[in-house]
Amino acid sequence: MSTAITNPHDQQLDRRSFLRVSVTAAGGLLVALSLDLPAAAQEGGQPPPPPKVYPPDAFVHVRPDGKIVIQVNRLEFGQGVQTALPMILADELDAGSQVVAELAPAGEVYKDPVFGIQMVGGSGSIAHSFTQYRELGAKTRAMLVTVAAKRWNVAPDTCRTEASVVRGPGGQSARYAELATDAARQPVLATVRLKNPSEFRLVGKKIRRLDSRPKCDGSLKFGLDLPGMKVAVVAHPPVFGAKVKSFDDKAARGIEGVRDVFEIPVTRGGTGVAVVADKFWTAKRERDLLKIEWNFSDVERADSSQLREKYKQLARTAGMSSVARGDAKALEGITAPNRIVAEYEFPYLPHAPMEPLNTTVRFAGDRAEAWARFTVSDVRPDGDC
Repeated sequence: MSTAITNPHDQQLDRRSFLRVSVTAAGGLLVALSLDLPAAAQEGGQPPPPPKVYPPDAFVHVRPDGKIVIQVNRLEFGQGVQTALPMILADELDAGSQVVAELAPAGEVYKDPVFGIQMVGGSGSIAHSFTQYRELGAKTRAMLVTVAAKRWNVAPDTCRTEASVVRGPGGQSARYAELATDAARQPVLATVRLKNPSEFRLVGKKIRRLDSRPKCDGSLKFGLDLPGMKVAVVAHPPVFGAKVKSFDDKAARGIEGVRDVFEIPVTRGGTGVAVVADKFWTAKRERDLLKIEWNFSDVERADSSQLREKYKQLARTAGMSSVARGDAKALEGITAPNRIVAEYEFPYLPHAPMEPLNTTVRFAGDRAEAWARFTVSDVRPDGDC
């Protein structure tokens, strides 16, 4: 069975819709969360949008086999969110060791509660979803406790939980897996008591990452591991705007597994050479063997000293109203034993994310599904990427 956590601003799913959605579940208890738009999206005197009804896409699934599957609404880039968010939910849920983290699919319910879009950035994963995941865990736990208390004819507040087990005042006990199906029929409490930080068992403690072992033994699947996929890498021009004058791919095409080599357009009017192969390493080796002659005739001849002066002039002009500017003159009347005045300059540098930027395209008949990865810095002022 399935249920959804709602708040007063959301409409309830009618019984017919609830049952139609529920029969698709594989058993156990699925719990989701409805989100209002972030406060920032409702500023400026705009009326609030009409309430939405979200389908019960699961954030936490207490399965009949005892496993607790927690959906993570953020991509794992090595920052540890695939462990941190499940850990927060599991702490409030008092879950045992059978916790499995899964990457949530694209969907309304998985949007960042503050940004209002499904994204990773600004070190906001934990800051924005800490309370969200705590409430999911606490409300799921309350539903399981309610079922156990009814079975034993005792008050819910006389029961306690630990390691995915509800224990009653008379020595009774029931595993979450045994209670899950009945718990799915319970109404979700509007409010629950969250743990005092002194009660945390997992949050703030040293916990082994859930993805450590599969990353070390090679069993973890990445986008590059899709069966039958071809891999393309690109030889980019050394400077923006440069174009391929000619290229020699004879040595590269001699490598087994190479499928094709061709010229393609790249950013800012330049061109590059794409290499397609069966495996990533094969494509990379071939790209490294390419002999490319570049045409720099249309490339802007940048001068660092001229750019520096231009930037200084721009810094003294009026800019966006949202940019806060300090007033050094306001400090002149302040006496201090020492005053430090410094000017810092940095060269033009590329943004360096921890993960490689990439796109995967999967074809199925006349349909193409694209998984694209880009950073905020890839978006130009005109909105293009």
